[in-house]
Amino acid sequence: MLLDRFDLRILAALQDHGDMGPGDISALVNLSPSQCSRRMQQLRASGHIRAVRAVLDAAQLGIGISAYVMLTMTSHDPQRAAQFRARLCEMAEVLECQLLTGSPDMILKVATRDLASLNDLLTRHLLAAPEVATARTSIILQDVKSTSSLPLTFAGQS
Repeated sequence: MLLDRFDLRILAALQDHGDMGPGDISALVNLSPSQCSRRMQQLRASGHIRAVRAVLDAAQLGIGISAYVMLTMTSHDPQRAAQFRARLCEMAEVLECQLLTGSPDMILKVATRDLASLNDLLTRHLLAAPEVATARTSIILQDVKSTSSLPLTFAGQS
């Protein structure tokens, strides 16, 4: 699906305010609500929109610590690695998990209540895992910029 300027404006609006409906977006992009609705359905069907979520306030929910955990694995056996990744996906404290080139092998973004709960996550769940050789943790002191919005300037370029 090729994206035109209207599609890009719809995507930008949804990235900023995911709870907007076709009527609200139509005023921003100069299309009728029915045209916006049709385009929004096409963008979902084509996979350009994977999901729409609310951004919650961590402090309001009792989350006081966010950190990055860099993991080096003991081996790269595909079956063991897949099992470990499946266990990570089940941990509510693990917000993100990316495999990396070089060292470390993996980086996690985690969120916990406090230092004690972070320590528990590290010692009981991550360092206790036979797949993990080492873990380095960096606690986030301040969120300067945190977004899930993607730059739309590259859309449609090859």
